[in-house]
Amino acid sequence: MICAWVPQAVPGDSGVLVAEAHSGRTDRYGGHRDNKNKSGLGSYHYHCGGHPAHLHENGVCPYASYVEEAAPAVSPEETVAEAPENLYMVFDPIYYADHNSDLYEAFGYDTDQLQEHFLTCGMKEGRPGCADFNVAVYKEQNADLAAAYGDDLAAYYTHYMGCGHGEGRICH
Repeated sequence: MICAWVPQAVPGDSGVLVAEAHSGRTDRYGGHRDNKNKSGLGSYHYHCGGHPAHLHENGVCPYASYVEEAAPAVSPEETVAEAPENLYMVFDPIYYADHNSDLYEAFGYDTDQLQEHFLTCGMKEGRPGCADFNVAVYKEQNADLAAAYGDDLAAYYTHYMGCGHGEGRICH
């Protein structure tokens, strides 16, 4: 968002401009997750061309005619992985960055990018997401899961978040 203040000759006007915005981390289409629905637009909305938070009805940006190069129509599912409510059981962004130097080099401590990587790639690769869960140990200590999931490492993370933690299964 670009804001500018132009002095006005209005008696009593302090000339103070207050602007509120989020951190600006949007995907390549100008969209981002809004898990707490602060915008009131749902769990995903856009800021194309710096415009206020908005939705793309039928995949079309309402500001497309005002933006030099409108973002291609894309659904949130194509750009941002859905985060499970209890992701904290297997993922800590600081730990993830600190234990995956390639990711730290690429994203630093950008929580959104680290989380998206973990959900779309890291779990499938069996990367360590936190100190309290080790997918290799979980697979090794739970033969019933190994028989069911084989080498689908993401399934082990999902199982642990869904019921393995509650069952007290060994995970690290």
